[in-house]
Amino acid sequence: MKSANLQITDYDVAGSRKDGDIAVLSAEMSEVLTQELDGASLALGVSADDILLAALGRAIQRTIGEGVAAVDLLGHGRTMYPVQLSCVGPQRVDATEMLAGVHHMTAAASLRRTVHGVPDDPHAQPLSDILFANETCEPEPAGLGHLLELYAHRRGEVLVLDWWYDAPSFERHTIQELSEQLPYALVELTSEAAAPVLAGTELAMAH
Repeated sequence: MKSANLQITDYDVAGSRKDGDIAVLSAEMSEVLTQELDGASLALGVSADDILLAALGRAIQRTIGEGVAAVDLLGHGRTMYPVQLSCVGPQRVDATEMLAGVHHMTAAASLRRTVHGVPDDPHAQPLSDILFANETCEPEPAGLGHLLELYAHRRGEVLVLDWWYDAPSFERHTIQELSEQLPYALVELTSEAAAPVLAGTELAMAH
């Protein structure tokens, strides 16, 4: 497994974070883009969360730089499963390979969850820099202690991405840029990936 090597923050802030330091930027996707996400999930054979995570990796690469980011996936009961997200551009990893890599990463996390079950103390492990959660996780994950917490949920017919972040650690324009780059990355990934994603990567590996 790759090790996280990317600092995502603008500033190193010493000491524990306070509730008052948490800020949020909410970005609503258009209905067209939400439909693009749902349609691509079916056509490519990967989940919408896989696509969003891959797009997050692309957005981080464009906004902050290339590397590997530490991400916690939020499960039921606020249990967190750490993964390493590659943040690379299309010149290094094409869309099909990027989506397949994220799918295998989340599938491995799910397998570990099934085999090992829920830990007695979900908060005993060190936190990753980033948390990713969807609307199946209740309540909203804001304030679980991560530097950046991305919460994807539906509002009517559209997808909304809430970017909760530690304000002393980030310039707001960094979060704004991430929120703007993610939809562009999503369109790039869904339009360039070859369907079905998993069959395509398995065929490439066979050669």
